[in-house]
Amino acid sequence: MTKQQKSLLIKQALKLTTLGIKVEQERDILRRLVEQGYAYTSPEMREALTRFRQVDAEWKQLEAEHLASKVEIQRGR
Repeated sequence: MTKQQKSLLIKQALKLTTLGIKVEQERDILRRLVEQGYAYTSPEMREALTRFRQVDAEWKQLEAEHLASKVEIQRGR
């Protein structure tokens, strides 16, 4: 594994960690809204769900890229 490859994997892993924290924060906001009795169709719930879906989609995309990078690097050995 080259320094560039290792650096890429580390950067991706750090970004995944940060995004994972954001996903959990948004999930917690949704959970609290439900516990407080907000309707699923309320503006607050829709906004929170939109934010959650955006961060979750970003996390899933980066995770797929990270896993693909790992496989590609391992094949190149």
